[in-house]
Amino acid sequence: MDGMKFIQVIPRIRVYETKLLDKAKIDRMIDSNSANEALKVLQETEYANVMTNVKRAEDYEIILSEELKRLFHVMYDITPVKSLIDLMSIKYDYQNIKVILKGMFLKQDLSYLLIHVGTIEVSKLKYLIENNDIQDLSPLMREATEEAINNFETTKDPQIIDIILDKYMFKALIQIKNEIKDGFVDKYVAAIIDSTNLKTLLRVKKQNKGREFFASVIIEGGSLDKDRLLALLNDAVENISTKLSYTDYAEFIKSGIEYYTKTGSVSLLEKLVDNFIMNMMKDAKIIPFGVEPVLAYVYAKETEIKIIRIIMVGKLNNISAEVVRERLRDIYV
Repeated sequence: MDGMKFIQVIPRIRVYETKLLDKAKIDRMIDSNSANEALKVLQETEYANVMTNVKRAEDYEIILSEELKRLFHVMYDITPVKSLIDLMSIKYDYQNIKVILKGMFLKQDLSYLLIHVGTIEVSKLKYLIENNDIQDLSPLMREATEEAINNFETTKDPQIIDIILDKYMFKALIQIKNEIKDGFVDKYVAAIIDSTNLKTLLRVKKQNKGREFFASVIIEGGSLDKDRLLALLNDAVENISTKLSYTDYAEFIKSGIEYYTKTGSVSLLEKLVDNFIMNMMKDAKIIPFGVEPVLAYVYAKETEIKIIRIIMVGKLNNISAEVVRERLRDIYV
């Protein structure tokens, strides 16, 4: 993609980057005496603009939801190539489809779980699916919805909804990536797919599910091919990092697998994956124009929102500052 398309956007991105939370503010939130004190730190930042109606720390999700909406509204507005922002927002569409379908099947109103971000307005998405009027959805989204409904009606297994929609979400990512035609975007999408497959591999091994099931949930399109991943299913967990030592992911796989072997948890692997991608994004700081700074800012802001959520959950549940810090991802600034 022609990086010169972004030459007028990058100066604005650089200004937005200066408003990201720095380590000092994050430390103040972690070390504050209560959730309310942590919220007061946010009031000193641009989050103050979306905090007007929030009086209780327990309502922090309202702040994060509003800030996420504001982020994507701004980025769609200023970015000349909308598909670049679609790349970052498409996951919310598929998450919302999961919520809508589960609400229909369980006969419950799960509207409070909907995320008001995506390539399609969430009220429209909900209306179309609930009224079986999905012709207006993109072909891929329509196919995903139909397949999820048909499979659930056959199996009555809610997990099948997640499996099918996750698979289609990655198909959509690959479709958007192919439209953009950019090396950095290719690398980013490959890293997400590869890391998802690695986490799935560990979960499948832990649940003692067979090769056929694993083959059905592997996401294709990453740098780790399907046959290699399937071969790892029969390997001892301890051997996985050795077998993948040739990859760009060798360092975080080694640490993540060691932790998994001791605890049976993929939480460290998930954190290290996020940090790996953040390090990719940090390289964008020295790029004067191109897609990198745009993607990096969106990723940095999404990570910041995750960090605030981890801190607020910790504060509201009296989790120690040390444990909260262990859970945090690297930040962009």
